[in-house]
Amino acid sequence: MDRRIFLQAGIGAAAATTMALRGSTAAESEVRKIGEGLRTKIAVSPNWFSGTNVERIEQIAAYGFPAFELLRCGAWEDKEAVRIRCEQLGIEVGAVGGGMGTINDWGPNDPVHHDRFVAAVKEGIANAKAIGSKLVLALSGAARQGVSNEAQMDALVQAGKRVGPLLEEAGIVLVWEPLNVLVNHAGYFLVHSADASELIKRTDHPHVKFLFDIYHQQISEGNLINNIRRYHTEIGHYHFADNPGRHEPGTGEINYQNVFKAIYETGYRGIVACEFGKTKPTEEVLEILAECDRW
Repeated sequence: MDRRIFLQAGIGAAAATTMALRGSTAAESEVRKIGEGLRTKIAVSPNWFSGTNVERIEQIAAYGFPAFELLRCGAWEDKEAVRIRCEQLGIEVGAVGGGMGTINDWGPNDPVHHDRFVAAVKEGIANAKAIGSKLVLALSGAARQGVSNEAQMDALVQAGKRVGPLLEEAGIVLVWEPLNVLVNHAGYFLVHSADASELIKRTDHPHVKFLFDIYHQQISEGNLINNIRRYHTEIGHYHFADNPGRHEPGTGEINYQNVFKAIYETGYRGIVACEFGKTKPTEEVLEILAECDRW
């Protein structure tokens, strides 16, 4: 812990050392618990805060938010320290990504890559367990030219069936992520909620679901609330950002109070994770996120 944090806050050197040893931060005594009591389990980005990974988690907890997500956190060298501190503070960890298929290149929509996919999922499970996550994120790969959609869907189903027992043994859920091809990811294979829902139904394993990214699905298909209601049994995780721009709620066209209310009313109590570049100071963005839960 950096004792300068406490000294800059006007705390004496001896008190600073004591607080550091106890794992406290200046933030815990200086900031308002903006996220306390929210119904939506909003995961914020540790990149909005400064310090070590552990210190950033402490700041998230200080603001009263219950979770964090950064897909590449599985590569952190201090995963165990982060997991322990999260357990102490009651902070949940969102999805872990990293190599379980790609956006523009190889993917498990080609059976040639299934062994590679299985190896990547095993590594993802290990990283998720090390940091305390219950979710790993998978990508379909780019659409294969000259190969039918049905053949590519079949390949994804078989890939999910292969890793299902590994996920179940570890207590981890894999979520396939549809992405938009109109603005951000031209050429990607898995795009629409209906296809993702079909993929999950055909895989028929409780540890294989899909990720409903509200930003991507608004671009790809709209009709957000109806689709959340229609496919909620196949959805295992949520990401969100406003559209256009992929920034915090209030910068675009999505009514996040209504969307969060709809998610809650389906019975979902898992993490809804921020995935956007913020345009305002962190505390102001945290206030905006809290307002999204006030319906």
